[in-house]
Amino acid sequence: MPNHTSRTEPYGEHPDQEVRIVGPRDAEVVVGFVHGGYWRAPYTAALMDPLVERVTGDGRGVAAVNIEYRRERDAAAMQADVRTALRRARTLFPDAVHVVVGHSAGGHLALLCADEVDLVVALAPVTDLVGGYAARIGGGAVAELMGGSPAERPEAFDAATPRPTTVPTLLVHGVDDDRVPVGHARDFACRARDRNAPVDFFEFARLPHMELIDPDGPHMPVVAAWVGRHVRNRGKDGS
Repeated sequence: MPNHTSRTEPYGEHPDQEVRIVGPRDAEVVVGFVHGGYWRAPYTAALMDPLVERVTGDGRGVAAVNIEYRRERDAAAMQADVRTALRRARTLFPDAVHVVVGHSAGGHLALLCADEVDLVVALAPVTDLVGGYAARIGGGAVAELMGGSPAERPEAFDAATPRPTTVPTLLVHGVDDDRVPVGHARDFACRARDRNAPVDFFEFARLPHMELIDPDGPHMPVVAAWVGRHVRNRGKDGS
């Protein structure tokens, strides 16, 4: 198909600074995917490939940008990578509606980079680094990422903690998630309501952590409907 692209290109000099771009060159909606894996090197953007194939395979004019980033125990560097990749996507598709979908640690990074896109979808995101440190999520993944405790590095924890923004955001979490506590997402949603921030939160009684990146998961119709509604609304108001 002459109007369809599938390629991988760098956005930096490090081998992990690359994006896989799939879909029509004139896409009206572009979805940037940010994978999880507790910010650790063994986990790669391949985790999001099934979602990439699903959103680009239905002929609805959607393109995907699957983002790889450095996993070097440096929250600021990871955030910078995702931010740069999303800006690259904006350059490639300047007229599209841009959505970022992040899972787990990728949800954390997506929330931190909300100002680069039009919509944010965070699937079982890490929203509370202090709480994640206390709960020892991922067997101490937050301590590895931050290089210390909240008491030792309060400013770093503050800078790397997501906050509600003015960008429409959807949080989805499972009550039975045994890797990232659902209570952290609930707290984030409560803070958003207190600030009148446009954050919607859906929780499912049964939705294991890794099922959130299953294209056939029970939450996917909710995600698709939420994104579709916001895309249509943007078209109506001309923004």
